[in-house]
Order: sequence, then structure tokens, then C-alpha cells
Amino acid sequence: MRFIIVLLLIFVSTSTHAQRMISVIDHDTRKPIWRAYFILDGDTIAYTSPEGIAILPKVSGIIQIVCLDYKSVTFNSDSIPDVIHLKSELEQLEEITVIGDKDKVKHKPEKWDHNEPFKARKPRDWLGEGGAGIGIDVIFRAVGYRPASEKRRNRVKKNLEEYDKK
Repeated sequence: MRFIIVLLLIFVSTSTHAQRMISVIDHDTRKPIWRAYFILDGDTIAYTSPEGIAILPKVSGIIQIVCLDYKSVTFNSDSIPDVIHLKSELEQLEEITVIGDKDKVKHKPEKWDHNEPFKARKPRDWLGEGGAGIGIDVIFRAVGYRPASEKRRNRVKKNLEEYDKK
């Protein structure tokens, strides 16, 4: 029992001197930030997990914490807090109006009813619409591709035929 306690104390003492656990959270929402990078002299030395936790090795120098859509912060390696709050840096873009000539539009996109997302649609031709070109299903069959639904259907059909023979 004493041996286990001694090993535990040695492990804790060596791990506390070798590295630190840092948590990075959003300043406004207080949610953890994933993929925040800790950079020292241009090299990434640590990054946060999906839980917002990074294991920072014992280093000396200026460390910059960088994350997409957040303002980067800089700390001296001796003064990094256990919890770092990053502020969002999202920018609202101005609205853009596109003006065009309706007569010059050659192809209008097919209308799709969002209320019927699983509505069967007519397969499109590969090289064009309206019968021009080769159908994509013809090309797939030429190279030996079979959709999973067809493979499943053939397997069930084969199993039923074997069952009927018995």
C-alpha cells in the first residue's frame, strides 16, 4: 500500500513540473473552445481538445493562443492562467445586391420543393439535359458500379429463391 502511495506522489510531482492543464473557453457563452493553438516561436506546442483543455509543456518564452473566429491573446509562459477566455471576432458582412439581365439567363435551376425532401426525381443526363448525352447510370454500369440498394435487392432475391427451393 505504501508503495502505491509513493508511486502516486512521484507521478504527481513529476507531472506537475513537466506540464500544465489549461482550459480555453468562449468569453460570452462560457463554452469550451476546440482547436485553440498554443504557439511558441512559430511552432505549435499544444492545442485544445473538444472539451477545451490543452496540456501545455513546461516552456519559457512568449506564448500566443490562436483560434479561428477569436481574437488571439499573448501571455508570458510563467503567467498563463488556468482558464483563458477568448473573445469572438466575427465580422458582419454588408449586404450585396446582384443586378442582372433576365433575358441572358440560359438555364434556370430546377425547382425543388423543400416540403418534400424525399421526392423521387428524374435522373439527369451526364452530358446534358433533355436526352442529350449519356445517362450516368449507363456509365456506372459500364464500369461495373452497382448501388448498394441493388446489391441488397439481389441478395434478398437470391435468399428467397434458395428458401423456396427448400
